[in-house]
Amino acid sequence: MTPFKFRLAAVLRYRQRLLEEKQSEMQRLHAARRRLEDEIGALDAEAARSEDAMNQFVGQIVAATELRLSGDHGQRLRRRILDKRELLAPLDEQITAKRNELVEARRGVKSLEQLRQRRASRHRKELDLEQQKFADETSQRKFTLSFARKKLP
Repeated sequence: MTPFKFRLAAVLRYRQRLLEEKQSEMQRLHAARRRLEDEIGALDAEAARSEDAMNQFVGQIVAATELRLSGDHGQRLRRRILDKRELLAPLDEQITAKRNELVEARRGVKSLEQLRQRRASRHRKELDLEQQKFADETSQRKFTLSFARKKLP
């Protein structure tokens, strides 16, 4: 009885490695997106604090330079927020493309695993059939030998 050996095992291992690489790339992209979203959130919070600080000066006499500096700071914050949000679109496109690659890699691994299962099942059936034939032949020999001995005078 020969043990089952999947001939495409090397291909399966290769595809599994590719799948793991795609998954790690996907995790890296998601981490970059979360980091970018955190930066945007921090900038939004800073912009809100800046606006609150500006609202405290309403009705008070303030130097023009302070108003100008505060306004410039608010504009720079809004511009940085817009720049960060513009970086999200290409990152989302990369994530979508990587997701499609990941789906294809999973399909490749899954199809080979299913093929391996079918071949292993077929191999077990062949072994069972071979064992059954051997058992049938053995019992038939015993029967014919005992029957042949009885007829001999």
